Amino acid sequence: MKPQILQKTALALLVGWYAANAAAYSEQGQAGNTKSWESAEYLKDWGLTSMNASTAYALGFNGSGVKIGVMDSGVLLNHPEFQDGRIHVVKTEGAYSKDGVRYPDAKFGFGGLNKEQPFDSNGKRNFDKNNDGNFVKGETFSIDGGWHKGINDAHGTHVGGTMAASRNGEGMHGVAFGANLYSANTGGTDNMTYGPNQDYEFFLQGYSQLAANGAKVINNSWGSNRRVNSAFAGAKGYSTDSASNYQWKEITEYGVAMMDIANITETTNEKDVMYLKDRGEAAKAYYQFATQREKSFLDAAYEVAKEKGLVQVFTAGNRSLMAESFTRASLPYFRPDAEKYWVNVTGQRGGDGYPNDETPTNKWWSKYYDYASGSYGAASSDIQIYNYAGDAKWWTIAAPATNIYSAYVHIMNEDDYGAVNNDNYGSPIYKSSGGTSMAAPHVSGALGVILSRYPYMSADQARDVMLTTARQTTLRKGLEGKPLERWETEQGVPSNVWGWGILDLGKAMFGPGQFLGNVNINLNQNDVWSNDISDKAIKARQVEDQAEAATWTTRKAELQALMQNRAGATAEEKAEYQVGLAREAARNERAAQGYVGALTKNGAGTLTLTGNNSFTGAITVNEGQLSGLNQSLGSAQQVIVKQGATLEVLPKAEITKPSENGFVTETLTSTAKTVTATVEKGGRFLLNNGIANVNATFADGSILVPNKFDEEILPQLQQDPQKVVSVQGSGSFVGAENAVVEIPRTYDFLTVKNESNANTLKVTVQKKALASAATTENEATIANTLDAATNSPAYQNLVLGTEENARQAFARLSYDEDLAAQQHNVLNGLLLRQQLAQPGAVRAQLNTGTQIWTSGTFTHFSTDSLSSHAYNQLVGIDATIDTNKHLGVFVGSTQNSHKIDRTSKDRAVHLGLTAEHRFNVLTPKIGFIQSWGKHEQRAEFAQGVKSHSQTQNVFAELAYTGLKGEHFAIEPYAGVSYMHIKNKGVTKGEVQLKDNNRDLIVTSVGLRPSIPFAIGGVQLNLLGDVAYHRFHKDKAAEGSLVINNQGVANLYGKELKNVVTTGVALQAQFTPVLSMKVGYQGAYNHDTKANNVNAELRFSF
Repeated sequence: MKPQILQKTALALLVGWYAANAAAYSEQGQAGNTKSWESAEYLKDWGLTSMNASTAYALGFNGSGVKIGVMDSGVLLNHPEFQDGRIHVVKTEGAYSKDGVRYPDAKFGFGGLNKEQPFDSNGKRNFDKNNDGNFVKGETFSIDGGWHKGINDAHGTHVGGTMAASRNGEGMHGVAFGANLYSANTGGTDNMTYGPNQDYEFFLQGYSQLAANGAKVINNSWGSNRRVNSAFAGAKGYSTDSASNYQWKEITEYGVAMMDIANITETTNEKDVMYLKDRGEAAKAYYQFATQREKSFLDAAYEVAKEKGLVQVFTAGNRSLMAESFTRASLPYFRPDAEKYWVNVTGQRGGDGYPNDETPTNKWWSKYYDYASGSYGAASSDIQIYNYAGDAKWWTIAAPATNIYSAYVHIMNEDDYGAVNNDNYGSPIYKSSGGTSMAAPHVSGALGVILSRYPYMSADQARDVMLTTARQTTLRKGLEGKPLERWETEQGVPSNVWGWGILDLGKAMFGPGQFLGNVNINLNQNDVWSNDISDKAIKARQVEDQAEAATWTTRKAELQALMQNRAGATAEEKAEYQVGLAREAARNERAAQGYVGALTKNGAGTLTLTGNNSFTGAITVNEGQLSGLNQSLGSAQQVIVKQGATLEVLPKAEITKPSENGFVTETLTSTAKTVTATVEKGGRFLLNNGIANVNATFADGSILVPNKFDEEILPQLQQDPQKVVSVQGSGSFVGAENAVVEIPRTYDFLTVKNESNANTLKVTVQKKALASAATTENEATIANTLDAATNSPAYQNLVLGTEENARQAFARLSYDEDLAAQQHNVLNGLLLRQQLAQPGAVRAQLNTGTQIWTSGTFTHFSTDSLSSHAYNQLVGIDATIDTNKHLGVFVGSTQNSHKIDRTSKDRAVHLGLTAEHRFNVLTPKIGFIQSWGKHEQRAEFAQGVKSHSQTQNVFAELAYTGLKGEHFAIEPYAGVSYMHIKNKGVTKGEVQLKDNNRDLIVTSVGLRPSIPFAIGGVQLNLLGDVAYHRFHKDKAAEGSLVINNQGVANLYGKELKNVVTTGVALQAQFTPVLSMKVGYQGAYNHDTKANNVNAELRFSF
């Protein structure tokens, strides 16, 4: 697993976001440090503390890159919280689709603002009882999402602030302070009711514009609960207007009591709020929408959500003890296909200092009593308020709903802001407000942050993450970890009061908490889900579905009978029938799925699971890689690995999370939980050493991949080339021995074997000898030396390489050309020695005292692909001691040029002595040559380096001179020479060329014919020489390479076993003291050829 995926993502996002805003505000928040994000601005909204938002911010997620929408009474664009370019308005334009009103309850004081006098003499909002906001079918409308004086109240500004107000050091900041917020206008105030009276076309255009601009979430806090006046026929209500409705209500789980609606008396008063006391009343409220012939705002919200795949967030309603949420929030109960696109938000109490807030004692309707201390002012934290989740529990979440501080518009007398008048009306201020209207934007903002955390998720998948990570326990002091009050179900199953529980944005950063069916993730990045993932809720829903199905069977038959009767069913019964069929279809779909949490992994990225998971459905890996601990994968029915996909079971994993002091890393170890897997043809199983409790079936053509090949396996082989490295795990396996082993790339010098059996997955890796790539003995020697030099960089690289890499390395270390060049130099010395000898009979005629001579020779040598050129220049003196004795001395130099793909040069200087003594017909000759050489190294490893050598050459010859006549002479001879060659070593990098001594003996036999003749008075001699030479002792040139002070490679050139030399020359004596000779020499054996031309000038005195 990659342990710091979230940390790296956090840093990248933080840099991008805050670089753009650095000029305006210097962010003090630090990556990984939650406390650093909990600034005074953060603490202004206690809801951020409750929802653990600082964890998300410390990870780098704040909604950046995500677009969220709000449908409400406009956003005050000149408010300081909306000045960083992230707040946008959309224009709602079109024509009304029906006749209707915005404010059906206007006569009770819940109408639109009085356009002539929007505030009264007391500075209060002046709602016009005669302004019902009527509209006519075909009438055009056009309004943008900004705040409009005389039309809008401050509600939309407050909601927008909670969602996305800037983190700029002023006032407060929104949950998703990095998101782009798009605002659409309802065209009214919060007095607009959520009823069928609202126009379909108006809201369709508004929602569509938000969607067209990319909003993935739309917050709907706008509007008020319907009253009996505008409710369905026969609706009952209850009053909340007087103190008589409030009594002490005990919260026994927390040991406190609160003043709240305690007892409800049903009324038929038109002004009272519609009372949804049970599912039946909630259904009647929905049928009011379903039975009218015209669509409403609900249809618009539903259609846009389905078409665009976005999430609509609605409020449950602001009525305590009401068993059901209002229709807009509970719509998916009646239209089940809307569920994945819907969120219902109920209220959570709290205040400044959460979770240990102190409540006011001077307001009778908000008074709390602590039984333990016997005093008022007890904390209100984590007490549910307003409408229960009811049948909407499967898509309900609770969020901060009381004392919420946010941006506001000055439209009435406010504490600390002075009396309102025409000058300050509409100016930006801040204010605390309450209600589910304040809870919903916490949820919508949180969804924006979650979508920035999971850019690969759809909006409904982000919704599921939020719901399934909700907190179902309290943070109240002394009760931490206890279930929330009135939590009537087991943990993990939604409550009729709370729904899924309290929004926990921090936990949502670490993956889903449950799978609510099959979760299909298309992941093209790497991610880690460390939350414990269960499927407890979907299993509990099966029980509910079965009970409902039993009831529906009877009711379905009744409704069908009614509709078959000529009298027919009522409109409500028809609506009930359609709802029943839709719910039946939804149940059947869940039943077909199996009521299990399952995971399908698509996309090229790697998803790592590290939680102690308990979901029971299958995991299908279609693409990319799925990694997990045993306890993360073992509860699944099985893991199915498709062609091209990879499964990895982890022995351990590191999880990095933020804390008050910075990132903290925890190491988790796999448990004994058994993982069951099937690896299909072309699927991969990534084998980690030490895994256990894996039951896997491998199909023919499946692939077994030893993990951490480069990080763990190769270093072991590099250090110990004789070692057999194995990667293995235990369990129960079928077909594993036939799986194809795959390693990251081709390694020609590694032998990889699958040694798996029924109880063991095992891959062994062993290094092959580098010599397997050698094509010559010297390459094999170099290869064996490299194998011994395990610390050598050259060796380290070759273990990872191919045969071609090895051949390149052999070429770099090859000394063959230098060895061949040495042989050329030996032959050059042999030819020089041959030139120094002349036929004795002829020389006797020429020698008339002391001679000074000089000679030049140009020779071309070729051996295999090496070509050399040698130029020799000698100057000498031959002195006659007496008639039969001669002594010579000479000096000279040689320059050799050797070439294949580049040219290198050798240079040498020579000092020599020769002597001969004629005895009648026998002439012995002896000589000595001392040479000093300087050589450019041809080997690639030593390019640019020069070495030195010394050669001592002692030679002797015995010639027979008795075969001669007046016009012809032939001189047989035999000779022997001894050469001692000392080459000095050089060092470059990790390679050292050692000093080398070579002893070479050459025995020779030959004939030197000569024919004297004269032309035009010039005495001429045609000279010849043909000889056979045999080499003894160190016939091959040798070089010893030391690699990294570990291994020695003794390299040898081709042996010089024998060679034939030939020569022909024409000597002319122009005067008694001046002679000149020009000639040709050659040397030949089976793989070397040499040809030279030479000239000599002699002066006798």
